[in-house]
Amino acid sequence: MGDDERDFADENATVCPFCAVGCTLTPGEGGRAGGVPGPVNRAGRLCRTGIETFETLSADDRLRTPYVRRDDDLVPASWEEALSRAEEDLRAVRDTHGSDALAFLGAPHCTNEENFLLSKLARTLGTNNVDNRARLCHASAMTALEDRLGYPAMTNSLDDLERADVLLVVGANPATQQPIAFDSYIRPAVNAGTTLVHLDPRANRTTRLADVHLPTRPGADAVALEALCALIDRAGWTDEAFVDARTTGYDAYADSLAAVDAETATSLAGVDVDELSRVARLLGEADHVAAIAATGIEEDDHESTTTADALLNLLLLTGNVGRPGTGMNVFRGLNNEQGASDAGCRPDRLPGYQPVSNDAARERLAAEWSTQVPSTPGLDAREALAAFGDGVRGALAVGENPAVEKRADEWVGERLDGLETLVVVDAFASETTAYADIVLPAASGVEKSGTVTNLDRRVQRLRPVVEPPGEARSDFVILRALGRRLVGDAFDYADPAEAFAELTRVSPIHAGLDLDAVADGGVQWPARNGSETKVLYADSFETSDGRAPLVEVDADVPNVPDVAPNELVLVVGSRAGGFDAAERVDRRLGLHETDAERAGLADGDRALVSNEATDVTTTVSTDGTVREGTAYLHADVADPLVRNGARTVRVRPASAPTGERGRIDR
Repeated sequence: MGDDERDFADENATVCPFCAVGCTLTPGEGGRAGGVPGPVNRAGRLCRTGIETFETLSADDRLRTPYVRRDDDLVPASWEEALSRAEEDLRAVRDTHGSDALAFLGAPHCTNEENFLLSKLARTLGTNNVDNRARLCHASAMTALEDRLGYPAMTNSLDDLERADVLLVVGANPATQQPIAFDSYIRPAVNAGTTLVHLDPRANRTTRLADVHLPTRPGADAVALEALCALIDRAGWTDEAFVDARTTGYDAYADSLAAVDAETATSLAGVDVDELSRVARLLGEADHVAAIAATGIEEDDHESTTTADALLNLLLLTGNVGRPGTGMNVFRGLNNEQGASDAGCRPDRLPGYQPVSNDAARERLAAEWSTQVPSTPGLDAREALAAFGDGVRGALAVGENPAVEKRADEWVGERLDGLETLVVVDAFASETTAYADIVLPAASGVEKSGTVTNLDRRVQRLRPVVEPPGEARSDFVILRALGRRLVGDAFDYADPAEAFAELTRVSPIHAGLDLDAVADGGVQWPARNGSETKVLYADSFETSDGRAPLVEVDADVPNVPDVAPNELVLVVGSRAGGFDAAERVDRRLGLHETDAERAGLADGDRALVSNEATDVTTTVSTDGTVREGTAYLHADVADPLVRNGARTVRVRPASAPTGERGRIDR
């Protein structure tokens, strides 16, 4: 904590700036936040992170003044000097190397209007090199949803999960990651009779509430899901009327299911065949099945969609899309993770998910912005980072920290050092600000105005309830200033409300949204005929023919790494949102008792977890939540191990000589 004292601006409520649930809060007693009843947290409860919202804002690493680099050092500067330097440097890169030598990185902690302005700045400067890295956290699931149904978004609403007969939770732990949503919607549903099936390699807090836990082998979720589809189809539980009216490709897909052998599939997936058959019956006989998924269904490359496709197949086969209490409900992690992509902070999509190749969409933007928009997709965040110092010479990172990347630190450092200019806009000092040429201090979510969009497409209004420290300004004010300098009158906004109005004119999913209605509890996009849309695809899918394809899934061989006799498969837990989330994680190593014993370890022992890249020292936990053959670490702890893409680790006592490796013979 810092030692500065700040007065609250007013007593208005705003949206919690941390996770994607979108709880409402207000300054409370003792510097803590108080919950406010709203459409998301109906009882007005907050999780621990939400309660401590205001305690994080004065941390010692909070940025309070602009900085510019002089003689290899970052030194304080005036706003005029810092903005002028940013303008000159970014303009010089474009003039010397072309527009595509610039990259623009946004972030979910920024508002819809701020991500919209960043997208607009990139495109009015002539490039589609704009992205938000959080988009990649759910890229596999969202790609499958977008390609097959229409929108990369949750199909249903939090408040209709209680109408499900069965909740199928796959690769998600909402009890920990989204505790308010879990306690407000999932727990009441189960208490009222809904059956919860949890498909996950590791037992966790969500599993405690489950009726059935299918502990699949890491990388084998798709095998189990396709086996469920095969069992359902053979038993006659396929919703033939829905399949005939709303899908395509059933005949070919049914042929692929006929080739699935349940015994073989369950052996590959590492689950019991009788339990899988029980789940198939539960799903096949239920009237309403809702799937809840998170980063656990992501593929390693964040490009292939095998597990997400298998889960969508299951929902389509049983007719569980387009009705309350059904659907594909992806629980995103970070505040406004949905809204950043909605607003066009993507290299291949304009605001509202219009392809950059869409002539009509580009013309609509050209009329609004008085400039032509490039039609070729740009680089995504990972591609842009790889091009730093080569094809990309200058970058503007707004609320983003590209120095933290699942690749070797040395490689990342070389990329960042290779830039001719790096402008960073952030509320806190970070690994990336150490490489920056210009650092601009930003306001946090509770210190600014605008809108954000939560995990079930609810657009909500932010209000400033505390003043930003020092000279910090909102990202909107900073981007507006840069836009005026680099582009001109197209960035002459009076306030975020004007940018929101523009967004509703150019983005189909935001059309019809009214800022006053958004302020009154929020509105779920798209708004049609004056009403929000709580359930997508009630009548048809947003595809060329209005139907959703059933697709064959190559799940014969699970995506399981080769494991040497003395290795374990690394299972990485999800990262929770928040400025101080690293202080809240369970840093222990989860091991099965058998694996721990083979490695000469017991509960509470200090252990060294290693791969070819590095070592991590931690404490062993044998609490029965981890299946044999795996090692579990939270993402924050596992980061050094996964930077080189390794998926297996060795484990030994921390006190053992460096040359020894714990044996895990089978």
